[in-house]
Amino acid sequence: MPGCGTPAAGGDGDLSHKPSDRTWDMPLLPRDRPAARSGAGEAGERVRERDIGRTLRMNIPLGPHDHRVPSFQDHVVEFPISPLGREAMPRDPEQSIKDAVSAAKLMSYTREISRWVRLSGSDEERLAFDYLEGTVKEFGLEVRRYQHDALVSWPGNASVEVAGAGARRVECITHAFSASTPASGLEGQVVDAGHEPLGQNVRGRIALVDGLASPARARAAEQAGAAGMIFINPPELHEMIISAVWGSPTPETAGALPKIVAVSIRQQDGEQLRAQAQRGDLRVRLHAAVDTRWRKTPLLVADLAGQEEPDRFVLFSGHVDSWHHGAMDNGSANAVMVEMARVFSRRQKRLRRGVRFAFWSGHSHGRYSGSTWYADNHWDDLYRHAVLHLNVDSTGGMGATLLSEALTMAETWALAARCIKDVTGQDLQRRRITRMGDQSFWGIGLPSMFVDVSAQPPGESATGAALKSLTGGTAHHGGLGWWWHTTEDTPDKIDKANLHRDAQVYALALWRWCTAPVLPLDYRETAAELRETLRGIQEAAGDSFDMRPPLGAVERLTAAAGRLHAAAERIGGGLRGRGTRKQREAAAAINDALMRIGRTLIPVNYTAAGPFDHDPALPVQPVPALQPAARLRTMAQGSDDSLTLLTRLVRERNKVTHAVDTATEIIERTLERIGEKRQ
Repeated sequence: MPGCGTPAAGGDGDLSHKPSDRTWDMPLLPRDRPAARSGAGEAGERVRERDIGRTLRMNIPLGPHDHRVPSFQDHVVEFPISPLGREAMPRDPEQSIKDAVSAAKLMSYTREISRWVRLSGSDEERLAFDYLEGTVKEFGLEVRRYQHDALVSWPGNASVEVAGAGARRVECITHAFSASTPASGLEGQVVDAGHEPLGQNVRGRIALVDGLASPARARAAEQAGAAGMIFINPPELHEMIISAVWGSPTPETAGALPKIVAVSIRQQDGEQLRAQAQRGDLRVRLHAAVDTRWRKTPLLVADLAGQEEPDRFVLFSGHVDSWHHGAMDNGSANAVMVEMARVFSRRQKRLRRGVRFAFWSGHSHGRYSGSTWYADNHWDDLYRHAVLHLNVDSTGGMGATLLSEALTMAETWALAARCIKDVTGQDLQRRRITRMGDQSFWGIGLPSMFVDVSAQPPGESATGAALKSLTGGTAHHGGLGWWWHTTEDTPDKIDKANLHRDAQVYALALWRWCTAPVLPLDYRETAAELRETLRGIQEAAGDSFDMRPPLGAVERLTAAAGRLHAAAERIGGGLRGRGTRKQREAAAAINDALMRIGRTLIPVNYTAAGPFDHDPALPVQPVPALQPAARLRTMAQGSDDSLTLLTRLVRERNKVTHAVDTATEIIERTLERIGEKRQ
């Protein structure tokens, strides 16, 4: 807990701050009531009884006994005046948590982190991790640092040489997990494919396609037999990763690593190549050098334990690795994490459950290899103790005024919507979180909330189109800014007010998750999403497949989830302070149930691979294992293909039905345990 000499809101031991930015918390007991002095010996006012619980701000000299201050300076010091030395509880703790977020500190952390080009597994990335580790340690968090093996891909030099008449060299970049060319390069005829599906016309040729490089497009080109790809970017060249293999590969997925050469060129150059390709006389030679190999990569975890449920925590995560200096992606998000560590460490005794800050490597160059490794190697701990995965990415971009399209799960949407509404006044739309942004914990059944919380307003943009592709078409905003994944992602692209606003959203969300007597999960929303999804599959499949078993199970879940929600609101709303023993036991039983429901439903709602594996980095539809039922309608009845698919679908139907019924049974047993009678 904060005490005399403990770094707090004004500077906290970030040695890059000016001395005049530092503040310290000094609890002042009513029995002491000394005459506080300010400045260079001026008499201060004596503390009055009515000041108990308030905060006095005074200037006092700090001398050379403080080793962090090189000379006598005047510093602002905060004195929370509380009886018996306890931290005073503000009248409105939620407003207090928002007010505690420092825009100046956020910008300072962002500038510090973005000093380094943080390629996964590089020496510069290690320096960024050193800085983050040292900073959060100063806040009193329990820190663990790991080094693990990961398959990481660093793009190197690349070129496009136009052959024949008008021979010239076109500026380009290659991409993570692209194949490298031989030293002599890869020569071929160019076929203009634009936005169209890639077919037989690209076999053995080099496909010229529109948009940012993506795993789906690269896979399609490879399957069509293309020898290489040239992506036409907007005026800026955007670094991308084209592998769909989630995390480091296994023997089963290693064969899916890309074997195609991929480069990107600017729009102006692309238009010239397109005009020549459409005449049928364009041949180019591609050169691409990509360093793909296993590397040791860092991972940092910092724990702030809760008081009443010390083993449970919110997993609050963001990646540290970057393209170029990555001030927005993801330096500003790391700054939000550090600022939350500072703010919440001062309020630790008010937290029912804790926060686990997780800083990943391998996001940009290893296809989420860091978070995947952590999920694999800490599976049991996460399964038993994590209550939420809260992810933060690309915060505070200039012009990022739209917060109404942040991604959530159905069960986490209501709390997310309230947080965004309370900070910004915007109404959060229902946008299902999808296969991106270190979402490596779905198999465990961990509820998830947010990736990038703010975005550019709607409009035509390459980054908006890229995110729309990654989200399977659910994103309708203008992306994350023209500088995203480019050399221009520098601190001048961060809007201080926007970063402060985004951080306040995270602060409020984290506070509510860590202090709510009953976890803010609403499985009525999940039941509604499942019902809509299963009805859509039934409509698409027609009479070829019967969805009545899982639909019946969802109806039972809907009724049970409504009763559980009512009980949770009644018990959680009536629990003040520690409450009665009966109230605490009821809240604990409901929280246990809410966690077990997620462990049961989320894997079938979000994964095909199940609890212990990872699906590809491609858009995924709800209840993915049953989505192929729509194909039965197009198959010849009684054919080998239709019968083998039907066999698989029956097994998947059993799995889904069982999961939904299990969730209902968990609810019914919990309600009975806490004395809730059936209606």
